[in-house]
Amino acid sequence: MLLSDRSIAQLLKKKHLIITPPPMLKSASIRLHLSNQFARPGGAVQRKSTYRLRPKTLLLSSTLEHIQMPNDHAGLYDGSTTLARVGITSHMGSMLISPGSKGNLTLEIFNASDATFRLQAGMRIGQLLILKLDTPVAHPQPTLSTYKGKKHTGLVLPDTSVLYRKR
Repeated sequence: MLLSDRSIAQLLKKKHLIITPPPMLKSASIRLHLSNQFARPGGAVQRKSTYRLRPKTLLLSSTLEHIQMPNDHAGLYDGSTTLARVGITSHMGSMLISPGSKGNLTLEIFNASDATFRLQAGMRIGQLLILKLDTPVAHPQPTLSTYKGKKHTGLVLPDTSVLYRKR
């Protein structure tokens, strides 16, 4: 079941779902913002207030919001349609935020347009939808995953040694 703003507000109030800084709620989602961390694939993380994203270029960043999902809820990330209309996508991987996961969401930002686009730290980048599971999961994300980004803060760069992991 997709949660409404009122149900999300209750989860936040009870500290069942923890998001810092305090989030901005929409009618059925949480607005997410761009952090000040940027990295080209294979490059180092840079902290900047703005980043000029050239055409046909991939960039890694993260959400400003640090999210702690409960074991009985999952999230879905959805990029901004306003940005998509000018050729900017903010995720190319899985949109699922697993139950029990903790951290900032890593974003794969791509400029599909023919014009340079200026990204600004703090700008709206997407939204998080919250789904109620029928029961709490048996294996929350931190216990199941071998991914180095679990329980992280900030941008997590790819680990090329596990690109083709078995689980």
